[in-house]
Amino acid sequence: MPTINQVIDKGSARLREAAIEHDRRTAGVLLAHVLGVDRTHLLINSETQVARSHYNSYLRLVERRAHGEPLQYITGHQEFYGLDFIVNPSVLIPRPETELVVDRVIDLAQQFNEESLLVADIGTGSGCIAVAVAVHVKSATVIATDLSEAAIEVARANAERHGATDRIRFFNGDLFKPFAERGLREAISIFASNPPYVDREEPDLIQREVHDWEPHAALFGGEGGSSFHRRLLHEGFEYAKAGGYFVFEIGYRQINSITRMIAESPWTLIDVKSDLQGIPRTVTVRKPLEQAGPVRV
Repeated sequence: MPTINQVIDKGSARLREAAIEHDRRTAGVLLAHVLGVDRTHLLINSETQVARSHYNSYLRLVERRAHGEPLQYITGHQEFYGLDFIVNPSVLIPRPETELVVDRVIDLAQQFNEESLLVADIGTGSGCIAVAVAVHVKSATVIATDLSEAAIEVARANAERHGATDRIRFFNGDLFKPFAERGLREAISIFASNPPYVDREEPDLIQREVHDWEPHAALFGGEGGSSFHRRLLHEGFEYAKAGGYFVFEIGYRQINSITRMIAESPWTLIDVKSDLQGIPRTVTVRKPLEQAGPVRV
């Protein structure tokens, strides 16, 4: 029977042949997943033999990755904001840049002197934003919505995984429809969202494996990629408290169109945060304490 080191060599060679990045690290992650151990265990026990059944299971997973299936869907897990999230093809894989949204919500939450702060995550997907906020802002009650029932199931599982089920309410529905149904006008202190923002006319802006494997409903934001941003700004205004905030993620090359959209809306632009590559990524807007009059979005 082959040793751990030999098994990783075999998997790494196959992934390298398929032009998969970080082939050896990926091979190690897959073997650790099959064996139910961490990667440190593999390093310490590199000469330990691998059972034939585990080896065969491992080779099947390597082939799945070699054919482009994302590693996170194979293992069923992705780390986000220091927490381990369950993921499957029903939800977008959480990205590091979305952590900027959570950072901003946590910062803004400190401005509210409320025993129970109402935060809403629109299009929750895996629940990564909602759960991270609930874990780190103990005063927050979070409403998480999504049009996909399958996504809501994943988000519920993640809330339970991190002990946050008592402070997150999950509603299935299109954007703000659950708020309208429950009479939540002017009720939300902070909205957050990572909406679909890939331009449907430019699918080449995303990696092929993202296009081929991740849910298109969570990726494509119509013409220009900004149709959901427009809806968020227009439809969300009446559900935000006076002085409430909306924090949302935007895509590459969208900053100019988004700032114009905000200027034509009743919201006030507060700031724009860039990711580690210097790309404008997270936008914060605020509902004025007093509204002068309706402005068309």
